[in-house]
Amino acid sequence: MLLPGTSVTRSFGAVCFSLMLAFAPARAQAQTPIHFVAGPNLGTISTDDFDDAGSKIGFFAAVGTSFMLSENVSVSPYLAFVQKGADFDGEDVSYDYIEIPVLLGTGFPVGETMTWNVFAGPQFGFQVNCDEDGFDCTEFSNHKGTEFGVVAGTGLQFPVSETGAFAVSIGADLGLTDLFDELDYKTRTYFLSLQYSTTLGGD
Repeated sequence: MLLPGTSVTRSFGAVCFSLMLAFAPARAQAQTPIHFVAGPNLGTISTDDFDDAGSKIGFFAAVGTSFMLSENVSVSPYLAFVQKGADFDGEDVSYDYIEIPVLLGTGFPVGETMTWNVFAGPQFGFQVNCDEDGFDCTEFSNHKGTEFGVVAGTGLQFPVSETGAFAVSIGADLGLTDLFDELDYKTRTYFLSLQYSTTLGGD
């Protein structure tokens, strides 16, 4: 499991910072939403080729923005670091990814200030760590370094200032690509997220 301070974590932070800088010029004359998201997740593996996989706790962190497609529908690209994996009778397997989810979302008013949000979309992941009980599984000839999947979730958002809002969401990140050729072996990751959103630019 990667810990803060490793080269991958530092690289993720550098990429996130670069992504934020890239967003700002694109809409310099308008308000640009920036979303910071993080939280715990629960990973497991869907497979018919091995004994039932248990779950393991990990975490994820992401930064992104959003663009309105209509009055009620937005598209939100993110850059995320996600820990995935499972427990097979005490054998820990860890698969960590840099992911790019692109989510379509909509919201429904709840009371005077809160909004109930629903979101879903595809994600493409680049594996940055593959560890099976201490063994580097990138050495397997049938190992795959990328993953395609879908992300979906729902949650509540409420404002905390004129330009800031918090949101709490639950959801799932479901891999559609087998991690190894000729094996039925896909990631299943369920998350609880805390999000802070603010805006940059504008008047």
